[in-house]
Amino acid sequence: MFASCLKGNAGRVFGAETGGGRRRRGRVYHAEMTVPRPRASEAAPAPAAPAERPAGVAIAHARLRDLPGIARVQRRAFPPRLAYTLGTLLVLWALPWVRLLVARREGAIVGCVIGDRVLESGRVINLAVDPAAQRQGIGGALLLAIERSLPAGDMILMVHAGNLAARSLYRRVGYEDDTDLPDYYGPGRPGVRMRKRREAEGG
Repeated sequence: MFASCLKGNAGRVFGAETGGGRRRRGRVYHAEMTVPRPRASEAAPAPAAPAERPAGVAIAHARLRDLPGIARVQRRAFPPRLAYTLGTLLVLWALPWVRLLVARREGAIVGCVIGDRVLESGRVINLAVDPAAQRQGIGGALLLAIERSLPAGDMILMVHAGNLAARSLYRRVGYEDDTDLPDYYGPGRPGVRMRKRREAEGG
């Protein structure tokens, strides 16, 4: 469901902008980021107003022990070629410029969102919600949470042009179509870069 960008196996990670498009072999594509992310021992709930979360859902920074549960959500939400493996998630979790948040309901992980910083913008790399928990406001709550965990500035993401459900969700939380990219996901598979405008840091 929704967006997926990085594809990899244990010991090998590929990177691209959100959605699994053009890849750079051998490393996760990222921009420099200096804001530290809480480690497992000090993980705190991501800053999001309670009214913006569905009842009974808690959103927090992922802990190391959460990664197998996140990998299960990835496998349920995406086809095999797009689902992040446990090895890929471990690499992303360890990178200090990456934010990995999870949504829990009654202790079970039902969704996740991954973001990072690209120049003056924040970027949504991946958004996944367990199919059994979709259409319950969890995806929107995760998007708002990742925005708050990144510095100020516009937010960007990539989505397949034909993924109308995802594009509708993104518009509901303030994203607008920015750039059409033909063949972004492969021949005949166009992508759309969407942007949510926010004040620049210090603005």
